[in-house]
Amino acid sequence: MWDAALEARTIYHAIFAGNIPPLVLERYLVASVRLDATFGAAELSDCRRAVTVCPDLEALEIAERYSRGPGLLSRKFRLMVYLAETQPENHSVFVNDRSSLLAGLLRSGLGFFRTLYKAARGLWLTQRLARE
Repeated sequence: MWDAALEARTIYHAIFAGNIPPLVLERYLVASVRLDATFGAAELSDCRRAVTVCPDLEALEIAERYSRGPGLLSRKFRLMVYLAETQPENHSVFVNDRSSLLAGLLRSGLGFFRTLYKAARGLWLTQRLARE
C-alpha cells in the first residue's frame, strides 16, 4: 500500500527543506488522489519509486520537466507549490519584500546556474534509476 503522506512530506521537503504544514498535507492528500487518477499505472509506479529511492528529487523533477515535458512528478511538485504558497510561513519564499537591483540580478544568476546543475544531475539520476 502506497503511503501518500510520505510522498507529500518528501516532495515538500525537496522544495522547501522543511516540514509540511498539516493543512498543506491534508489538502495535498485529497488533490493527489485526483491527480493520480489521470495517469497510467506505469507512470504512477515510476513516480512512486522515484519518491522513495531518489536522493535528489528536485533534480529529477527538473530533468523530467525539461526533457519529456511535465509528467506526474512535475505535476505533483506544481501541486505542492500551489498549496504551499497559501501558507504565511512560505511568504518569504514567494514574495521579495526587498528592493535591490544588484541582489536581484545576483540571485537570478545563481538560480540559473543552480538550475543547470540540477538539470544535469537529474538527467544522470534518470539514467541511474532506469538501470536499477
